[in-house]
Amino acid sequence: MSLISNHDLLPYSPPIGIYTGSGASHSWLWFVEILDRMRFYNVHFVDERDILSNALDPLNVLLMSGGDTFAIAEGLGAEGSGKLKSFIEGGGLYIGTCAGAYLPLKSSMDFLNQFNFINVKISNISRRLSEPERHYVQKVACSSYGCDFVYHVVREDVVLEMANGYQANGKKEIVAPLYGGPSMLPSEDIEPIARYKGFTKKTKFLVEEELAEKTLIGNIAVAKKSMGKGHLYIFGPHFEHPHYPTCNLFLAEIIREKQNGRLRPIQKDFYGNPAKGETLRNFLRDLKREVSNSRIAASGMNDFTISWLIGNKYYEPEKIQVFLEVLWKRLTYLESGGEVDVDLQGPNGMISRLKGITDILRKMKKGIDRGETTIRLAEDLFPNLKKVTSDFLTIYFRTKWMESIRAQA
Repeated sequence: MSLISNHDLLPYSPPIGIYTGSGASHSWLWFVEILDRMRFYNVHFVDERDILSNALDPLNVLLMSGGDTFAIAEGLGAEGSGKLKSFIEGGGLYIGTCAGAYLPLKSSMDFLNQFNFINVKISNISRRLSEPERHYVQKVACSSYGCDFVYHVVREDVVLEMANGYQANGKKEIVAPLYGGPSMLPSEDIEPIARYKGFTKKTKFLVEEELAEKTLIGNIAVAKKSMGKGHLYIFGPHFEHPHYPTCNLFLAEIIREKQNGRLRPIQKDFYGNPAKGETLRNFLRDLKREVSNSRIAASGMNDFTISWLIGNKYYEPEKIQVFLEVLWKRLTYLESGGEVDVDLQGPNGMISRLKGITDILRKMKKGIDRGETTIRLAEDLFPNLKKVTSDFLTIYFRTKWMESIRAQA
């Protein structure tokens, strides 16, 4: 993987929100990786409760990644849909990948029908299959969708061809990873940005190649929809995956062009007395100890071939480690600085949550060893992982944002 150079970094950081609420899986952490790498530090983490409490108002951009589309829609509800619509029509930029791409597409399903922002149909739905194809695909890779189901034909790399003058790093073709995102049919309601063109040696076929070609090739992978003063960009493939820097830069360019070089007033909403000295050292010491304990407990499950179905999304043990490694590798930065932008009047919440996570992980390990069901523990674990990770990253990005503002002063 090539690294992104300083030439590619943007000179400012617009207020960006990342959705981490109901239905969000682990792939929002990919947005974290690329925003950090590109020095976008004005980052905020929002769940459905935040959105209902007008957390979108100060944002320019909302990033919605993969997960369980139905759970996202149910969590936000009609009120959340209205908040999202107002955000976009008022000039906001919505970038949705995978589940975040399905969310605004036209649907008659409960909850999803409250988000009919884009009038487009998808090719990877079972009603477009013959009966033998439907029977075959239903055994391989699909997600329930009322009387129908959304099916998936490949994983990993696909080749895309840019459309309508769009380019990715000066190229007309780009390779991106696909993990269940939509394949969209032409529609007057969208502007195609990229189409599925082919496969690579890394493509993993879930069905016969002929059916994969029928479902994907020539259909729309990336599209744009204007709505009021704002825009929606929807991505079938995961352009935010940090191992695909050309895709990452294309996303960054969309954000940059949306801002049109205009800066919002810098929001200096930092704590008047940032944590430092012994107070900070004690907090980071306790935090590091608990993250380490959780990592050790999680590593004991890496060899298990098990998954948990939570809603419509499967979670494997390795996804636990993904959350914890995001924390672990960023602790060094906070330890090396002189102060951290965090209110430590009540720091025990994060520490206590991590202790609870470690306890859950140990119970899961024992349960798996005994052949017991652990789904209830998993349903408790992953929301806590999301919460503690987003709380930690809020501290991390606020500290980096504070540091960058001071450097400009």
